[in-house]
Amino acid sequence: MHNSKNQAVVRYDEVLLMKAEILIELGRHDEALPIINQIRQRASNSTGMLTFTDGSPTLDYNIETYQDGVNINWTQQNARKALRWERRLELAMEGRRFFDLVRWGIAEEVMNDYFEKERERRQWLSVAEFQSGRDEYRPIPQEQLNLSEGVYTQNPGY
Repeated sequence: MHNSKNQAVVRYDEVLLMKAEILIELGRHDEALPIINQIRQRASNSTGMLTFTDGSPTLDYNIETYQDGVNINWTQQNARKALRWERRLELAMEGRRFFDLVRWGIAEEVMNDYFEKERERRQWLSVAEFQSGRDEYRPIPQEQLNLSEGVYTQNPGY
């Protein structure tokens, strides 16, 4: 945990996605299109290493940029959907998705859809349920509540 090696906490592509998200939420989704396409273009140019030992591609990576009126109708709603998909792909396995879902207000829907599908495959998820208003946040440790001398209040549901 503690060493002299620098760690990238926020990557440039994440900053670009943050900017695009802000523009979309401000109703300036046309300005977000080239930003998202910049990230898609980089991804499409980086598939060269995704090959088998014989040099053949592992999959047919068909990564195209979004083109308004050609392969997408670039409305604010579709721009928001595209941005959420790009964040999911770009930041996969980095531990940020749950916080995105909470921020967007869709955690309950997405998590319960996941549990519904996975129940059949994983027995320990048979009773899993995400409850909005309770499961977005962890409980504040009692020691911290005591040390705050009444300034902190416990998160709902705990």
